[in-house]
Amino acid sequence: MFLTRRINLLPFAATSALVAVACGANVPTKPEAIAALAKVIDSTLTRTLPSLTYCMTANPDFSFANMGQVDFVEMFQNLKDKSALSDATTAGVVRVELREFRFDPAGRSPDPSCDGVHAQSKKSGYTSAQVRLAMVRTMLTPKAAASGVQLDRPINVATCELVDVADARPERGGDAAVKYTWRWKPTKMGDAIGFTPSRPQEATARLRRSDGGWVVESVGVK
Repeated sequence: MFLTRRINLLPFAATSALVAVACGANVPTKPEAIAALAKVIDSTLTRTLPSLTYCMTANPDFSFANMGQVDFVEMFQNLKDKSALSDATTAGVVRVELREFRFDPAGRSPDPSCDGVHAQSKKSGYTSAQVRLAMVRTMLTPKAAASGVQLDRPINVATCELVDVADARPERGGDAAVKYTWRWKPTKMGDAIGFTPSRPQEATARLRRSDGGWVVESVGVK
């Protein structure tokens, strides 16, 4: 459903798209601009919740007791963009499991994910009194199973929606500059993993008249 914005037209206002059309200027009407833009900006935004395991060292006197799920997400140093995973943990579809291990320089690594950290700590000469090992990993919750959410699978979280076309102005060469507003509309899966879209964005598209009507040459979305 498109939202419309009320436009107050002043008599003889040369800058008004509607008046310009009446005078024969080469600009699309609002319905024409909406029809052309709605087809072109139609797209889908995806997010992927990664299956991750990360092992690290911790001081013996350090406690994880007061840390929450989002804090655990920040511990994944092998993940650059943590926003999707943070949203998913807040929404309750992903849980970050924390496990702690005693470091034994004379023994084997407690978990395959800790092999590298264990070997490096052993090489550095650490003792069990100096460090311990901690591992975090992502796991799906029962809520995720009920929603159909899976790890390492692209999830369609939103579709691009045209909100309003505010203005159309003629440009040199027969083009028309059209100001419009668009937004990401969350899907059911997007809602399930806690995707929160940003506010509606403004852009200026360039349209050109063709034999079949107005076509979009540039959507102008940054």
